[in-house]
Amino acid sequence: MKTFIESLSLGSGAVVVALLSIGAVWLLRSVLPKVPEALWIVIVPFFFAYSLYWLPVWLGADPVGYGVWQVLGIGTWFFSGFFPSAVLVIVLRKRGAK
Repeated sequence: MKTFIESLSLGSGAVVVALLSIGAVWLLRSVLPKVPEALWIVIVPFFFAYSLYWLPVWLGADPVGYGVWQVLGIGTWFFSGFFPSAVLVIVLRKRGAK
Protein backbone atom coordinates (compact mmCIF):
# COMPACT_ATOMS: atom_id res chain seq x y z
CA MET A 1 0.00 0.00 0.00
CA LYS A 2 2.75 2.44 0.97
CA THR A 3 4.69 1.68 -2.20
CA PHE A 4 1.61 2.28 -4.35
CA ILE A 5 0.84 5.60 -2.66
CA GLU A 6 4.48 6.74 -2.96
CA SER A 7 4.48 5.89 -6.66
CA LEU A 8 1.64 8.30 -7.44
CA SER A 9 2.63 11.30 -9.52
CA LEU A 10 0.74 14.60 -9.56
CA GLY A 11 -1.27 13.37 -12.54
CA SER A 12 -2.10 9.87 -11.34
CA GLY A 13 -2.86 11.13 -7.84
CA ALA A 14 -5.17 13.73 -9.36
CA VAL A 15 -7.10 10.99 -11.15
CA VAL A 16 -7.40 8.96 -7.95
CA VAL A 17 -8.62 11.98 -5.95
CA ALA A 18 -11.07 12.96 -8.70
CA LEU A 19 -12.60 9.49 -8.87
CA LEU A 20 -12.80 9.12 -5.09
CA SER A 21 -14.30 12.60 -4.73
CA ILE A 22 -16.95 12.03 -7.38
CA GLY A 23 -17.98 8.75 -5.81
CA ALA A 24 -18.05 10.13 -2.27
CA VAL A 25 -19.95 13.31 -3.21
CA TRP A 26 -22.53 11.29 -5.13
CA LEU A 27 -22.95 8.91 -2.19
CA LEU A 28 -23.12 11.66 0.43
CA ARG A 29 -25.59 13.65 -1.65
CA SER A 30 -27.79 10.56 -1.95
CA VAL A 31 -27.60 9.62 1.73
CA LEU A 32 -27.73 13.14 3.23
CA PRO A 33 -29.79 15.28 0.83
CA LYS A 34 -30.52 18.00 3.42
CA VAL A 35 -26.84 18.96 3.88
CA PRO A 36 -25.75 21.73 1.48
CA GLU A 37 -23.87 20.30 -1.48
CA ALA A 38 -21.32 23.11 -1.36
CA LEU A 39 -20.06 21.58 1.86
CA TRP A 40 -19.40 18.23 0.18
CA ILE A 41 -17.82 19.85 -2.87
CA VAL A 42 -15.14 21.48 -0.68
CA ILE A 43 -14.62 19.06 2.21
CA VAL A 44 -14.53 15.74 0.34
CA PRO A 45 -11.79 16.60 -2.21
CA PHE A 46 -9.71 18.30 0.49
CA PHE A 47 -10.04 15.25 2.75
CA PHE A 48 -8.91 12.87 0.00
CA ALA A 49 -6.10 15.14 -1.24
CA TYR A 50 -4.74 15.76 2.26
CA SER A 51 -5.02 12.11 3.29
CA LEU A 52 -3.51 10.73 0.10
CA TYR A 53 -0.61 13.18 0.26
CA TRP A 54 0.33 12.46 3.88
CA LEU A 55 -0.52 8.72 3.88
CA PRO A 56 3.07 7.59 3.12
CA VAL A 57 4.33 9.54 6.13
CA TRP A 58 1.58 8.07 8.31
CA LEU A 59 2.66 4.63 7.11
CA GLY A 60 6.27 5.23 8.10
CA ALA A 61 7.96 7.00 5.19
CA ASP A 62 10.61 9.62 5.89
CA PRO A 63 8.76 12.96 6.23
CA VAL A 64 11.66 15.01 4.84
CA GLY A 65 10.49 16.88 1.77
CA TYR A 66 6.78 16.32 2.23
CA GLY A 67 6.24 19.63 4.02
CA VAL A 68 7.95 21.60 1.27
CA TRP A 69 5.73 20.24 -1.49
CA GLN A 70 2.44 20.04 0.40
CA VAL A 71 0.91 23.19 -1.13
CA LEU A 72 1.57 21.96 -4.66
CA GLY A 73 0.59 18.34 -3.99
CA ILE A 74 -2.50 18.92 -1.90
CA GLY A 75 -3.58 21.96 -3.94
CA THR A 76 -3.33 20.19 -7.28
CA TRP A 77 -5.13 17.11 -6.01
CA PHE A 78 -7.80 19.20 -4.28
CA PHE A 79 -8.69 21.08 -7.45
CA SER A 80 -8.70 17.85 -9.45
CA GLY A 81 -11.42 16.57 -7.12
CA PHE A 82 -13.23 19.89 -6.62
CA PHE A 83 -14.14 20.66 -10.23
CA PRO A 84 -15.52 17.21 -11.19
CA SER A 85 -17.49 17.13 -7.92
CA ALA A 86 -18.96 20.55 -8.65
CA VAL A 87 -19.93 19.47 -12.16
CA LEU A 88 -21.51 16.30 -10.75
CA VAL A 89 -23.64 18.32 -8.31
CA ILE A 90 -24.75 20.70 -11.07
CA VAL A 91 -25.74 17.78 -13.30
CA LEU A 92 -27.59 16.03 -10.47
CA ARG A 93 -29.44 19.26 -9.61
CA LYS A 94 -30.56 19.69 -13.22
CA ARG A 95 -31.71 16.06 -13.44
CA GLY A 96 -33.61 16.39 -10.15
CA ALA A 97 -35.35 19.58 -11.29
CA LYS A 98 -37.00 17.83 -14.24
